[in-house]
Amino acid sequence: MRTRRIKAPSDAPSGLYHCISRVVDRRLVFGALEKERFCDLMRRYACFCGVRILTFCVMSNHFHLLIEVPRRPDQPPGDHELLERIAAIHSSGRTRVIRELFARATPEEREALRHRFWRRMGDLSQFLKELKQRFSQWHNLRQGRRGTLWEERFRSVLIGPEGRALSTVAAYIDLNPVRAGIVSHPAEYRWSGYAQAMAGKSDALAGYEHLMRLHDGCAALYPQQAFIRYHHGLFGHGGRCRTIPGNPRGHPPVRTVRDAARGASPTVSPTEAPAGIAGDPGGIVDRLLRRIAYFSSGAVIGTRGFVDSMVHRLGLRQPRTMGGSAFPGQPPDSAPPITPGCAIHPLGDSGEWWIFSLRASRT
Repeated sequence: MRTRRIKAPSDAPSGLYHCISRVVDRRLVFGALEKERFCDLMRRYACFCGVRILTFCVMSNHFHLLIEVPRRPDQPPGDHELLERIAAIHSSGRTRVIRELFARATPEEREALRHRFWRRMGDLSQFLKELKQRFSQWHNLRQGRRGTLWEERFRSVLIGPEGRALSTVAAYIDLNPVRAGIVSHPAEYRWSGYAQAMAGKSDALAGYEHLMRLHDGCAALYPQQAFIRYHHGLFGHGGRCRTIPGNPRGHPPVRTVRDAARGASPTVSPTEAPAGIAGDPGGIVDRLLRRIAYFSSGAVIGTRGFVDSMVHRLGLRQPRTMGGSAFPGQPPDSAPPITPGCAIHPLGDSGEWWIFSLRASRT
């Protein structure tokens, strides 16, 4: 029996999700070319569907996405915006044909066309369905194979917008290749939001800019500044960006972002320079380098108020609250087991945020 997928309330401005999907039999399908193709399709379909990729990581047999899905408007966008989004996933020839259809259509036919495309936009499930299908078609054609490529439907965890939950899950995703022993620093793994932001890619930097706006409500940061702030928070250092001499608005260039993660940025004093993965024993990075099943197999993560509100909206009886902490780094006898059924666990020492779990999956 399928676990019920939990989505954000319909009246929320957006929904935030950690999504995971694996290749069938967990085969190592994704080489460098496949990862590049997947990243390209991911950006294209995110544009088409109107979702925002905050960060991501594409591994050899699975992927992680941290996605924001804005609340769906009541009406489809205008013809100009709609055609721009259609152009993101279709060839120039196919887009030209669709433009001609819109131009020749009667008002009633044009409205039907708009709603036909609109039904495919603004929905998490539709976005993942189209992305996975399109990649499967490309991969099967290239390999001369048939049949399903993906192990099962994607898994998703709903994340509350308040508190540290969102940025911590983002860090967990960014550290995935380090946790797997592939690289020693997340900046070295090119098929991730973190490495692409380090390389100065605008769409990756925009994801971190929005993540930090959600995290601390700071709307005045430039994308590069937001990424430096996120990086410093990840490695346990102060995240305030200093103004570069000759740049009174404090807008660091891309090179500054790359250097900042190596401790060589002119925007960061030597005492604030990040020490790297090994420089945070027992801290957040050390904990996130261990596997946390709740981040992939839970249902809702957020403040206790957010978790309780979702339990109430789902019409479930109040689940039992487990003692201890579900976050790695606690003494073994104080950490609760992953229990079947419904349970609420604290995450972290302070009890600032919690997780609501529906099942006991470690897969």
